[in-house]
Amino acid sequence: MKKIFFLASTIVFFACTNEQQNQTQEVVEDVEVVITKHGKDISEEGAITAAEFLTQFEGKDSLYTKLIAPINEVCAKKGCWMTINLGEDKEMRVRFKDYDFFVPKDAAGKFAIVQGFAKIDTTSIDELKHYLQDAEASQEEIDAITAPEINYSFEAEGVIIKEEKLISNEK
Repeated sequence: MKKIFFLASTIVFFACTNEQQNQTQEVVEDVEVVITKHGKDISEEGAITAAEFLTQFEGKDSLYTKLIAPINEVCAKKGCWMTINLGEDKEMRVRFKDYDFFVPKDAAGKFAIVQGFAKIDTTSIDELKHYLQDAEASQEEIDAITAPEINYSFEAEGVIIKEEKLISNEK
């Protein structure tokens, strides 16, 4: 009787162990890249980084270029402008040539490849307040604008927005 019990226990033990091993799943993560194009059909080829842009722009009034940078903010009303992060606590406002196209309002946090003209520009008090209204800022923030700003601006003729999404597949 003891032998039968021992033999049955051993069979059950190995059966459970094999069942547990068969239930182990492998998780494979893939990256899906979602690309949308806006305005003139441009490619990613030749895009420079924000750091390279700042170096190339030094001592110039304007620069025709193509660069890739993360998007900080997009106009919440229409997507008619965006700001991109240049690093070193600098950003650049991007508007779209002839107001002919817009970007998705949910593009903040994604990467943009922009092609067009960069320049140093003075943004008036009224325009700064308008941008804050578009960004749905509080009235207190809007009223705090009391002086124009000198900053980088960009008129894009074409924009590519890239988003990388992790896709998890169980096997």
